[in-house]
Amino acid sequence: MTSSLFFSIFGVLLPTFFAQTQPTQNWITIAIGIVLILAFIGLLVWFYTTGKLQQWYQAGTQSGRWRIQDLQLSNEAKKIEKVKTVQIEELGQKAWQSKVSDPNYAQGWADIEAVGTQIDRIREHSRSLQDNLNRLSTEREEVVINFDNQISQVELQRKETETKLKQAQSSLRQLESDIDSLASEKSSLQREIKATRTDLINTEGSDEPDRDEILGNLKSRLDDLVSQLLEVSNDEPELAGRIPGFQSEVLALNTRVNELSDQVRNLEGQKEQELEPLDLQLEALEKQLRTKSEEIKDLEQKMEPMIKSLGYQVDTARPASEALQENYSQLDATYQKLADNTQERTEIDANLGELDMSASRNFYLLIGLGLVVLVLGILLITGVL
Repeated sequence: MTSSLFFSIFGVLLPTFFAQTQPTQNWITIAIGIVLILAFIGLLVWFYTTGKLQQWYQAGTQSGRWRIQDLQLSNEAKKIEKVKTVQIEELGQKAWQSKVSDPNYAQGWADIEAVGTQIDRIREHSRSLQDNLNRLSTEREEVVINFDNQISQVELQRKETETKLKQAQSSLRQLESDIDSLASEKSSLQREIKATRTDLINTEGSDEPDRDEILGNLKSRLDDLVSQLLEVSNDEPELAGRIPGFQSEVLALNTRVNELSDQVRNLEGQKEQELEPLDLQLEALEKQLRTKSEEIKDLEQKMEPMIKSLGYQVDTARPASEALQENYSQLDATYQKLADNTQERTEIDANLGELDMSASRNFYLLIGLGLVVLVLGILLITGVL
């Protein structure tokens, strides 16, 4: 039956191979390829008739199934081991948190407590440093507020004084401008008086028919100009007499502005002097706190694996504790899964030990040989080789 199946398949493939070959192909290589395939088919038929093929097939497939099952169980065991490791570490953490000690792991417990004591001491020191830092920060803030308030008050006085100074300077400039205007007006009136007198003299010597009327107008104009000149002349000393008072006020206000500016600079200098030692102390305290924080972090990193490894000792000792009962139950379930997995793998190993391994190897060698012959034969028939 098997031989007829192989010949039927070969009968279907052979015309296809020949149809694909070119007339120029080497018939010797084609014949060799056909002979190889036929020889392998003949070998299969011979193994089949002797019963070895069935024996090898059963041994090979059964071996393959068991090995695949064993591989699956091995992967499952790795996953269970990871779960067990996590559960044991959780047991150690729970035992430490719940303070479940036992003589069987007294040394490990003491080692963890020693690290915990170090952490507590450093934290206590850190709290003391933090208190000092808070106190100095408050003191620094008070110094800043005190000086800022003083500086603000002096700055306010300086701004008010500067405003008064600007007003005084503006009044002085206005007064000087008014005096200049009076001087200009006085010069103008003097020129007009001189011109009017000249016109009056010229008119007196003329024989114009309306000479008397012109002379009357010129005399009236001259009297008016003289009156204006007298008024301007009287106003000028009064305005000039006010200048020293404004100049004194401007000078006093300018001096006051400079004094207030010096006060601001002095206060800022005093502020820096008082803040400098405080800032140095604050910087030193912050540096110490960072160092202590790093020490605590390092110790906690050292303590964490110690607590996790404690779980193995707790699991071995199994001290009575309601807090740990759930962890024990989870671990027992995991151990049972590992035991079942080991049992199944042991049974598989036993089955493989009882199996005819030579027959199994022959089956897979036969498959490998068949693939090699089939590929080689096809390459020869199609002319690739």
